[in-house]
Amino acid sequence: MKLNDLLTGSLQFDADDALRKYRYQLINSMLLLGAAVSFAACGMRFMLGNYAVGSIDLFLFVSFATGWWLLRKNNRLFELISLIQLTLSFVIFVILMLLMGDNQTKLLWFSLLITVTYMIKGIRGGFTVYAAVIITLTTFYVLGQVFPQSKQYADIHLSLSEVIMAMLFYSAIALFNHFGIVSQYKSTTKIKRQQKQLYRQIRTSSLTELPNMLSLKEEIQHIDKSKSAIVTLLIDDYAILAEEFGFDYAQKIVVKSAEILESFTHKDIRLFHVAPYQFSFLLSNHTQNETLTFAAKIRDYFEKNYLHIDHIELPISFSIGIACGDESLMTHADTALYEAQREGINTCKLFQDDPKRTLEQKNNIYWNHKIKEIINDHKLEVHYQPIINNKTGAIEKYEALVRAVDNGKIVPPFQFLQAAKTRGMLPTITRFVIEESFRKFQHNTLEFSINITEEDLQQNYLVNFLQEQCARYNIAPRRVFLEVLENITSTQAKTVQSQFEHLRELGFGIAIDDFGAEASNLSRLLTYNADIIKIDGMFIKNLDTDKNSIKIVETIVSLADKLGAKTVAEFVHNETIYHLVKTLNIDYSQGYYLGAPDKSLHEQKAVIFT
Repeated sequence: MKLNDLLTGSLQFDADDALRKYRYQLINSMLLLGAAVSFAACGMRFMLGNYAVGSIDLFLFVSFATGWWLLRKNNRLFELISLIQLTLSFVIFVILMLLMGDNQTKLLWFSLLITVTYMIKGIRGGFTVYAAVIITLTTFYVLGQVFPQSKQYADIHLSLSEVIMAMLFYSAIALFNHFGIVSQYKSTTKIKRQQKQLYRQIRTSSLTELPNMLSLKEEIQHIDKSKSAIVTLLIDDYAILAEEFGFDYAQKIVVKSAEILESFTHKDIRLFHVAPYQFSFLLSNHTQNETLTFAAKIRDYFEKNYLHIDHIELPISFSIGIACGDESLMTHADTALYEAQREGINTCKLFQDDPKRTLEQKNNIYWNHKIKEIINDHKLEVHYQPIINNKTGAIEKYEALVRAVDNGKIVPPFQFLQAAKTRGMLPTITRFVIEESFRKFQHNTLEFSINITEEDLQQNYLVNFLQEQCARYNIAPRRVFLEVLENITSTQAKTVQSQFEHLRELGFGIAIDDFGAEASNLSRLLTYNADIIKIDGMFIKNLDTDKNSIKIVETIVSLADKLGAKTVAEFVHNETIYHLVKTLNIDYSQGYYLGAPDKSLHEQKAVIFT
C-alpha cells in the first residue's frame, strides 16, 4: 500500500485543495506516528509491570488510531481532530515539564509544537499556541520565583536567561512561520488567479468572449437531456465573405452576429461560440415546438435586418441544425446542420432518426476501415462495359470500371470510393485501373476509357504514368480516353487545364462524364475541349415518358455537334430507350441492356436493332 493511500484512504482532493491536503496529510502522519509510538510504549510498559503508565499509553494509542481512521473516512472531521490532537500534545508537553528535569528538552518540545501548529492550523492557530506557550513559560517562571524553596515546583524552576532565550526562540519561529505562510498564501492566491484565468481562456472564445465548445460539453453533462435542445447555427458562405471583404472584416461579422444572437438568450437559453463561424444555443426545459419557434425567430430576424459594420449594410443568413430531447444532442445537432448545408443556404433542419442514413453511415465506417485492406490484399478488379456505335451496331469502346471483392462478393464502386477518397487512396485505385486496362487491351485495337478524379489531377502524375503504360504495353494514346468526373469543376480547372492540354498533345482523348448533372456545366466544355460528351443517365432513362428529357438531350446533341464532339447515351436500360437514343442521333450507347460490366471482353454481346 502506498503511503498516500495509507494517509488519505479513498478521499479525493481537487487542485484548489493542495494546501489543505498537505495539512491534512501532516496531521494524519502525526496521528499515525503517535499511534505507533504509543502502541510500542504500551507493550513495553506492560512487559515491565508498569500498568498505570501503560494504561495511559494504551489510551493514547486508541485515541491516535481512532483519529487517524476517522480522518481517512471523512475529511470533514479534520478541524475537530486536528484541534484535539494539538491540544492533547500541548497538555502532554506541559505534564512532561512537570515530570522531567531537562529544561532544554522541555523548551525544544514547545518549539516543535509551535511549528507544527502553524503548518496545520495556519496563522491564527499557530499564534494561539505560541501565546499559550509564552504564558505557560511565564507562569512556570513566576511560580519558581514565588516558591523558590518549594519541592513541588523545584522541577519546573526556570532561570530568567532560559525564559528570555526561549521566548526569543519561540518568537523567531512564530515570525518565520507567519511570513512563510503569508508568502505561501500569496503564491497560492496568485496560482489560483492564474488557474481561473487559464480556466476561463480555455473555455471561452477569444474573439467573442462567449463560452466555447468545451464549455458546452461540460454544460451538457449536467442537464436533463430529455428536456433540452441544441440549436446550432453556421454563417452561410463565410469563406466567400472572408475572400470578398478580408479576414479581419469577416471576424467583425462573427462578433456582430454574436452580439445579436446574445439578445435571444435568457436563463433557460445559453449561447456558445463553438467554432470560428458557428454558434450553438443550449435550451433547457424546452419542447420541440418551442425550440422550432425559437429557431424561426432567429431566421426571421436576420431575414429582415442587415448587419451594420463600418458603415456597410450586410445581409447574412445561417444554416441551422436542431436536436431535441435525446442523449446525443451535440452529435445530432451537427448531423442536422450538415443536412441543412447540403440543401442550401438559410436552411433549417431538425434531426430525425433515419434508418437509411444510419445504414449509410455504418457502411462508410465499415469501408473506411476496410478499403486499405482491400487495396493491400489486391482485392480490386476491373470490369469493362461496352460502348456501342449506334450506326454500325458494333462494340467500339469499353469503359473500365473498378470493383472490390469482399467476402467473395463483387462490390460496386459507390460503396467504397467515398471511403477511398477520405483515406486519400483514389489515385492508388486509378493507377490500378490504368495498368489493368492497358494490360487487357494490349492484344486488340479497341478504344477504352478510364475515369479520372480531382485527386488524380492534384497529384499531377497522369502525364508521366500514362506515357509509361503506353510504352510498356505498346498502346497508342489515341485509343485511350480520360473521363473527367463531375466533381472536377471549372473552379478547379485552372490548376489542371495544362495537364489536359499536355495529354491532348500526346494524343489522349478527353471525355466529359455525366454531362448535365450536379457539378457539370457549360464552362467545362471550354476548359477541357472534350472529344466525347457522355449524357447523364438521368436524362436518358426517362426518354420514353418525359418530353423535357428529350428536349434537353436534343440540345446537348446539337451543342456537341457544333463543338465537334461525339455523344454517348448512358443508362440505356431497355429496347425502347435504345431506339429513341438512335433516333436522337446520339453517336454511342452504353447501358445494361447492351452489356453489363464484366471482367472478360469476349463475353460481351450487344443487342443490335436496325
